[in-house]
Amino acid sequence: KALRDGFFLSHFAADALPLVMGAASLLSVVLVFATVWVLRRFTPARCLPVFFAGNALLFLVEGVLAYSEPRVAAVSLFFHTTSFGAVVVSSFWSVVNERFDPHTAKLVIGRIAGSATLGGVLGGIAAWRGAAVLAVPNMVLVLGLLNLVCAVGAARIGGSARPRPKAEQSALAVLGETPYLRQLGLLVGLVAFAAAVYDYVFKAGAAAHFETDAALVSFFALFYLGLGVATFLLQSLFARRSLRILGLAVTVALLPGMTIGVGLLALTIPGLLSAVALRGGTAVVESSLYRSGYELLYTPIPEEQKRPTKALIDVGGDKLGAAAGAAFAFFILGAVPVGATPLLLLSGIAAGAIALLVTAWLHRGYVATLASSLRAGSISIDAIDGIDAVTQATVADTMATIDRQDVLQSLRQRRSFDPAQAAALERLRQDATRRGGHAEPERSGPFQRVARAQEIDTGEVDDHLLAISDLRSNDTRRQRAALELHDPLPSLLVAHVLPLLEDARTAPAAFAALCRVAPVNVGILLDAALRARTPIEVRRRAIEVLATVATSRNLDGLVRLLRDPEFELRFRAALALLRILERNPELSAPEDTLFGAAGAEAAASGRQWQTRLALDERLVEVPPHESAVAERVMHGLAYVLTLLLCVLDRAPLRLALLALASEESRQRGTGLEYLDNVLPANLKRDLWPLLLDDQLARGAVRSEADLLADLADAARPSEIDLAALRRRLETRRARSRSRDTPEAL
Repeated sequence: KALRDGFFLSHFAADALPLVMGAASLLSVVLVFATVWVLRRFTPARCLPVFFAGNALLFLVEGVLAYSEPRVAAVSLFFHTTSFGAVVVSSFWSVVNERFDPHTAKLVIGRIAGSATLGGVLGGIAAWRGAAVLAVPNMVLVLGLLNLVCAVGAARIGGSARPRPKAEQSALAVLGETPYLRQLGLLVGLVAFAAAVYDYVFKAGAAAHFETDAALVSFFALFYLGLGVATFLLQSLFARRSLRILGLAVTVALLPGMTIGVGLLALTIPGLLSAVALRGGTAVVESSLYRSGYELLYTPIPEEQKRPTKALIDVGGDKLGAAAGAAFAFFILGAVPVGATPLLLLSGIAAGAIALLVTAWLHRGYVATLASSLRAGSISIDAIDGIDAVTQATVADTMATIDRQDVLQSLRQRRSFDPAQAAALERLRQDATRRGGHAEPERSGPFQRVARAQEIDTGEVDDHLLAISDLRSNDTRRQRAALELHDPLPSLLVAHVLPLLEDARTAPAAFAALCRVAPVNVGILLDAALRARTPIEVRRRAIEVLATVATSRNLDGLVRLLRDPEFELRFRAALALLRILERNPELSAPEDTLFGAAGAEAAASGRQWQTRLALDERLVEVPPHESAVAERVMHGLAYVLTLLLCVLDRAPLRLALLALASEESRQRGTGLEYLDNVLPANLKRDLWPLLLDDQLARGAVRSEADLLADLADAARPSEIDLAALRRRLETRRARSRSRDTPEAL
């Protein structure tokens, strides 16, 4: 750049800059369409070494030409570096984009850009010192040799290991179908427009102060050297921090913000120093923070869309914006030559303000594209979605809106007139007759009680009391018969049916009966689930019953269960919340509460896992992922992910979670990048180390049914070998006595 600008301005007036900038930019647009065709046909990794070799050849030709025809060589150098040089740079970043998944790219692109900036610093020093001892043509020849070295290096980098897409659309067709890519192109064009008008203001100021080509080359060399140093420091110290703390969208938005700020400064304080700050400030941010964020915006885009469009946007969008800026500068210089600089600065400020608005759209588009990329990875939502979202939803919603007394009245009427109920009673009577029926009036049991209930006037005997007696008996036949007789279950009997959930013999029938009347008995069921004195098995199954009722009252009660000391109950409550939210999309969970519960569990699981890893090498031989601690941490991680499904966009989040379990590194990286963008910072701090452990992540995205089965098995009491335990204690005690240590006491 130092050679290009110094060489050109030493042979042409500054007024010629807009014309040659516009022409070079238009040439770039034509050139980029040919480049897109080549990249689609041969892939960026195969084309990049050839592009570098072609770049080297052009530099060598221009270096030789500069001895005899310096003006022609200056124009050729300007056109070459502005058009084809931009194609080479874009192709290099295409190779980088295709080599890494979005999450890994965020880690390595900053280092790659930092290394490029360091090369720029060394190049600035070489140009600055070389201008004093070497002629410009010789320095151009050196550039040719450097590009030959780059060609060899590019060939060693290689390309993506992923298979090349079989069919690709044209670049314009992809742009027409993808709003996100059009937004990227608009951002690039606006940034290039502002850079072009600022570039003219800067270079016109430099040309007014320096006359010889050596002085101009030295000035530009020092400028680009300072630019490289500032860019290197900013890239090294703040690029990754900016992406981590500010986020992708804000990091990209720093360039439009700087464009507005330095434009206002130059407008207020005109002169060469403000012009240097104008161009230098925007160039430093563009080459460091903006570049680190901008390249990441491409990582979730599928290759069949990226390959035909990236060069078109990077080079075509940039050069169209630059051409528009140059044309605007050319028009202003012709129309208002005296007041051209303030008008150019105002136009750059306006372009920066519009670009700032565009960056607000880009983050939403980036997250949406991440989700689309996950879907394109052939991940099925059903593979992680073990929850039925529609069963009994209509019945539950309808019953939940009916007045409780009306429901009870309808249940009483149904008991008297329902044909199905009458048929059930008739079967019971026939069974009682076969077993002795009227011949044994003293016989007790559910069948005789049913027969007696038919003979006695309903005004004399409260059948609810008979049902309570049957339900509270230890006779499973009487309990089942009472459940079958009282269907649907009256609210008076719900509290007496709940204890049946503890017994595996009666639990299925009790569970089914409670589910049918759960919408009008939410309060009783919640009390049972929340009460610590209730048997654990009853609380578990009560939560499963509550999962069938999609009402706000039920949701609020289950949220309270997230504070329960029993992990299994918290996990079941989280699953129930997720089912409720999927049944009734109009409901919403309290985000702060659920994020808080997820954060607490992530922190606790992280402490357990770190302790396990710290002790594993010294104390145990079992691999960490096979330990009981790891199982508990995986369950905790699954609980956290279930809570996240309750508050975040479920479809892409499920895809992201499944991507974590994928064997394909790019899918896993895309999932991590999606989570990196949607998780709150405080939760991500504790959760991230667990997600980066692929063994834990894979274990955590197993189906909820498998996890609950594991939890149920772990909760069952196991037999304790007291004799073996006593022998171990005696052995330890004897060992302590033999050593005569305080431990013996």
